Order: sequence, then structure tokens, then C-alpha cells
Amino acid sequence: MNASPNLLFAVVPKPVEQLSKQLQSKMVDPVVLQTLINFSIRYWKGEEICHSEWKNIVKESYFPLTLLEELFSGVLNLIFAVLRIPEKLFSPKCVCDELIQLGFTMEQAKYITNLKTTSKPDTPSFMKLLGANWRIDVTISTSNVCRVLEPWILMEFNLSSEGPKTIHIPLAQFHSLRYQVASCLTQLNKLSV
Repeated sequence: MNASPNLLFAVVPKPVEQLSKQLQSKMVDPVVLQTLINFSIRYWKGEEICHSEWKNIVKESYFPLTLLEELFSGVLNLIFAVLRIPEKLFSPKCVCDELIQLGFTMEQAKYITNLKTTSKPDTPSFMKLLGANWRIDVTISTSNVCRVLEPWILMEFNLSSEGPKTIHIPLAQFHSLRYQVASCLTQLNKLSV
């Protein structure tokens, strides 16, 4: 599955590839798949999925739990991708065709496509950084006993949803934060896509 769908993914995630392979091989029971789709919808709406419900679907399915969890992960990614499509780019027919290419039946593809038009689950959205300014402030101690220069970094972030946020960070803490961010970025680069 090297060719990625146009609207859903730039690069198809591995759980979605696994889901697509299982769907195209006709191994997945339609009832189990519909239950996974309903679980995904409930998950994105913020509702809990009980442990007993998971037990029931494991009993109904002949798949091992690990494969069932991978399928659920694929359905979660897929539904999240459908919900994230911007309104101006959303074309129900194109999305439906892409879902059918992935192995869904026409009814399931229409059901998933209708989610975008009928309900608005609480999909996570991230704030956008519009601008960042920083400067170094040096505080001179007012104590008569000793005069200490304490450098602070003052950062102001302009965010899309909340407006400007100001943060004061001591220089030592800034270097620690800088190191941790660099470490996280190197770890993310090492992950295989």
C-alpha cells in the first residue's frame, strides 16, 4: 500500500496499512468492524469504552487480542483523518472512494463519511504559533550585602487561540529545557515511519 490516498494521509500509517490488508483479504467480520468503528466514534467523542465491551468483541471475533487492537488503532487513525479534513477540501465522494480503496464496503464508507457532516466530535486541535519574541533581562539584586546579576530569559509567544503568553525562565532552566527539547527531537527523528 505505497500509494497514499489524497485527502486522508500524506503517508499511510502502519496500523491503517494493516487494517487495509485485513479488509482486502476479507478476514474481518463486518459486525466486528462495525463495532470497532462505533468504538472509535465513541473514543473521539470522549466517551469511555468499558472493559466488558472489549471482552465481548474479543469473544465475538476469532482474532487474537493483539491483532484486534491493531485493527482498532487503524480504525482510530482513519476516522481521525476523516474528521481532520478541512471543510473546504472535504468531498464526501472522494473520501468514500478512498475508503473503498482501503477495503471498506460502500455502506461502511458512507457511514464513516457521514460522520464528518453529521457530528462534530471533540477532535484534538493544536494551537498555532503566530510569533515568538525573546529577550534577556538582567535583574540586579537590591540587597546591600551582595549585588548579584541574575539573567532571565523573557519569552513572549503569540498563539492563535489565546493571544500572547509571556514566560520568564532563569538561564539555567532555559538551557535544561533546550537540552530536553533537542533530545526529544533526536528521538523523534530516530523513529521509523
